Amino acid sequence: MDTVTEPVADEVPTTETPRADRRRFLALGTSALGALAALSPTAAVEAQPPKVGSRSKPVTPSRVPGSDVALTWQDPLLRLVRRITFGLNPAEVALARQLGYNGYLEYHLRADQIDDSATEAAIAQRCPMVGMPVATLKTQDGNEAVEQLTDATWYRAAFAKAQLRERMVEFWSDHFNISTNKSGWVKILDDRDVIRPNALGNFFTMLRASSQSAAMLYYLDQYSSRTPTPNQNYAREIMELHTLGVDGGYTQDDVAELSRILTGYSYDGNTYAFSYNRTYHDRNAKTFLGTAFPAMPSTATNAQFKGEADTAITMLLTHPNTARFIATKMARYLLAYDPPTSVIDATAAAYTRTQGDIKTMIRTILTSANLSAAPAKFKRPFHLTVSAMRGLGMDMSTVNNIRSGIKQPADFMGQPLFEWEQPDGFPDRVDWWSGLVVTRWNFMGTMSRLTSTTTARFDLTPFRVLDTAEGVVNQISARLFANEIPATLKLALIAYLKGGTYNETRVRETIALALSSNEFQWF
Repeated sequence: MDTVTEPVADEVPTTETPRADRRRFLALGTSALGALAALSPTAAVEAQPPKVGSRSKPVTPSRVPGSDVALTWQDPLLRLVRRITFGLNPAEVALARQLGYNGYLEYHLRADQIDDSATEAAIAQRCPMVGMPVATLKTQDGNEAVEQLTDATWYRAAFAKAQLRERMVEFWSDHFNISTNKSGWVKILDDRDVIRPNALGNFFTMLRASSQSAAMLYYLDQYSSRTPTPNQNYAREIMELHTLGVDGGYTQDDVAELSRILTGYSYDGNTYAFSYNRTYHDRNAKTFLGTAFPAMPSTATNAQFKGEADTAITMLLTHPNTARFIATKMARYLLAYDPPTSVIDATAAAYTRTQGDIKTMIRTILTSANLSAAPAKFKRPFHLTVSAMRGLGMDMSTVNNIRSGIKQPADFMGQPLFEWEQPDGFPDRVDWWSGLVVTRWNFMGTMSRLTSTTTARFDLTPFRVLDTAEGVVNQISARLFANEIPATLKLALIAYLKGGTYNETRVRETIALALSSNEFQWF
């Protein structure tokens, strides 16, 4: 009989509570903050800490606070850069200009052809545990392994050239959410074997890989589910969250029947590879989504027992409600909180026609016409921080890891990676994240002042190539907004720079104000 070993206690990470430095930001000129706040409809929203425990629901445009900053975005190409990367910077904008709309999108869809060797070499040096074989990895400190997974994720989001892949890694990591507070270091295997290889690949392949992931099977209690009282957690979530959707037409009886079908799905406690445990399997007759699964003799092979689950998972993958659920969720993530029905229909058709080809679905969603008509989306804390790092050209070359200078204080905004406890992933809703405005302002102020060679360093030199108030604000406009900045914001920043002694501190404060502006909160 296969053995299953639960991750031991010292493999479960602890969560440190980062401390935000509020004093310096609050010391900024209150008149200038007030002026920018007047430009910022977001500021009218009361701070609201993220809540744990409720499932995500779509948000309608009428619930979006403030006016749509996308109305000032005239260039469809720049809209595309905003959506498929973690933030504008001069190099990315130049690349997009060179390739044009379709060429730029295709460049990012062919992520395997993008040379990210420099980023991967840095990760291999700073986060070696994410690349270790299981036999070595399981002998390491589990907490440190989880830290290195989050460090690597931050590092790739900020510095990898294959930005669309990183955006889709974020999307699928939420879709197939696994909390490291339960899975511990085993999530590393899921990240490198399930999520990352398939983020721009095929959904059918990814779901099947997820269904055999040790981290997923442990997180949703499938690994020990056995007849006659199978655990229903994974059976429920694979339908509600991974395929059909909560309104996908299944019943509680289907949950119960699928849980019986899935009995036997487990993993090897030594290798953490998928393992089928025939002694756990329910051989009796079942009916799932109207399809009969006959009783099986005790002499049936492992392949025959497991074949029931293979059939059931294929039924879920090819179900029209799965096509619509995945299409809606991808369109909501890439295009708009309330995507047009026509886009969802076309994307669902692409899913069915290609049997889950993710690139084809992305092409269907991100047409120039669709993006030109789409309202802006609100940056979640991770996205906001990475976009600031990219816009500022943050230098991490002398830093051993990203956690002390960036990750831990950013977590104070409520999105510590891989720690969302519920299986539905961090919400993709503006009303969930639009609170905590002051906390976001505080951290943008902190980032503008990072000058340490041991934590993170923001070099001000590129912003002062023309060392005048107008010159600095022109660089802010180019580097943070690709020159799509409202005239009112530009004038407010110039007025702040000229309102006191012009020096490095004043320039950094002005950049903090730009990062805190309403316009920088959206993409």
